[in-house]
Amino acid sequence: MEFQIWWAFAFVLGLTGIQSITRITIAILEKKKSAPPLALDQIAEKVERISQAVEATAIEVERIGEAQRFLTRVLSEKAGAQIGSGPDKS
Repeated sequence: MEFQIWWAFAFVLGLTGIQSITRITIAILEKKKSAPPLALDQIAEKVERISQAVEATAIEVERIGEAQRFLTRVLSEKAGAQIGSGPDKS
């Protein structure tokens, strides 16, 4: 009879241990889910800075393109004026 009591005690103790481990594991997982890692915040800041740098570079490239188009137009008008007023061969 003493043997059957120990088995019941071991069974209850085992179930209690499993339940405790499960609750601890769930608590640890929930804690990890609720707090975002610091690394993600740092990555988000870096991505924001890179985005701003790309936008600034795009603006500067557009300005360079506008300057080049203006210079090309001025030089072509100047070259056309020189050809039209070239020396007369009469």
